[in-house]
Amino acid sequence: MMSRVAAIVPSAGFGKRLALKTKKPFVLLGGKPLVYHALRELERCRAVDAIIIACEKGCVGRFKRLVAKFRLKKVAGICVGGKTRFESVRNCLRSLDRSYDIVLIHDGARPFVNGRMISASVNLARKFGGCIVAVPESDTVKLIGKGLVIKRTLDRSRIYRAQTPQAFRRSVIDKAYEASDGRKVTDDAGLVEACGINVRILEGSYRNIKITTKEDLKLAGVLLKNNHRNHF
Repeated sequence: MMSRVAAIVPSAGFGKRLALKTKKPFVLLGGKPLVYHALRELERCRAVDAIIIACEKGCVGRFKRLVAKFRLKKVAGICVGGKTRFESVRNCLRSLDRSYDIVLIHDGARPFVNGRMISASVNLARKFGGCIVAVPESDTVKLIGKGLVIKRTLDRSRIYRAQTPQAFRRSVIDKAYEASDGRKVTDDAGLVEACGINVRILEGSYRNIKITTKEDLKLAGVLLKNNHRNHF
């Protein structure tokens, strides 16, 4: 029997570094809310059976209206997130029906995910237990000590920059979240690694940026226009 796949989309951040009055998920990109772009790709991907959104308590109604407006039929739930990304994803996992045995987690602030990344992540998670999308580091990386003094130069050929989606067997990600309090962890794979479980890398795209600053938003606007041109 084929596994069922649920996609969790953390979208509870306010986006302080964007320095805008609009909450981050609803900042416009190409005339549509930022979070819509990721939700649309998950909706279109045949590998995904259901979508769960994590958001601030005060934004539940707004997300419901967004889902209705854009006819996102795969959205099966909107879960109130916590103070941190860890708490938001954990809340979603605890609310998720046991029939889903693959969980894919994708940041709502990464608008340029595509179907290939999603499907391949699911397939690798099914086969190996865990997979993250990542890109090779292109810059020289320095390990520093106190006073910003360089301790050594790292071998960048072995360094990848983690992105999302990150996909896992349900048993793996449940175990990782229940075993951790979320401190000093910046992504889901870090929790899984802490349990001694190997995680595979799927090489992603440098276009799969996360919107954090106004500069990121401007770059995303340029990338979106290029996407549109390439379709004509």
